[in-house]
Amino acid sequence: MRPARTIIAVTLAAAAVVTGSYLGVSTAHRSAAAPTTPVTTHPVDPPKPPTPKPPTPKPHDPIIDRIPTPRPVLADGRYNSYIRTVDSRRHRLTVDLVQVFQGQAAIDAAIADGMPHDQAQVLYVWVRNQNPRLRTLAMASDLQIDLLPGDCIESRNHQLAKLVKDSRAMSNSRPAFYFTLTVAGGAVHHIQEDKTFNAC
Repeated sequence: MRPARTIIAVTLAAAAVVTGSYLGVSTAHRSAAAPTTPVTTHPVDPPKPPTPKPPTPKPHDPIIDRIPTPRPVLADGRYNSYIRTVDSRRHRLTVDLVQVFQGQAAIDAAIADGMPHDQAQVLYVWVRNQNPRLRTLAMASDLQIDLLPGDCIESRNHQLAKLVKDSRAMSNSRPAFYFTLTVAGGAVHHIQEDKTFNAC
């Protein structure tokens, strides 16, 4: 019986050693742990929202729409007109645009405008002026003036003087001459004179 008791005693002693060492390790581990200290953080101000930039004006912005855009009085092209005034000092013409009909179209237009049939039959040109609007145009520096033969014209000043005279001439209560203007870049570059009545 003694050997059995001896084995039990050895087994219990070994178990105690193991348990003690386990408990010792565990206790030593706990005591070695450093106490935890609360972490303090300083409050941080929230980020400020970015300052909004003023809106970039768009093409349809009312501010831009209020800025007047200069437009030419007439687009590039050829126009028949009466010349109402010639301002040679400022190099400007004031004109009244008209419609010009020739041949049978002139007869038909004159009758439509109230001329008796028998009088209209002899026409070869008819000028219709239904819009009283006047337009002022610049005279280009290279302006060319082609007036009907008449007085001997030697200089630009004489040309302008005859242009003024012819623009005021009347034939049966109507202007005696109409003028075909060639316009480019908002200025008159060429003036061609023609009669509004039948030639003799």
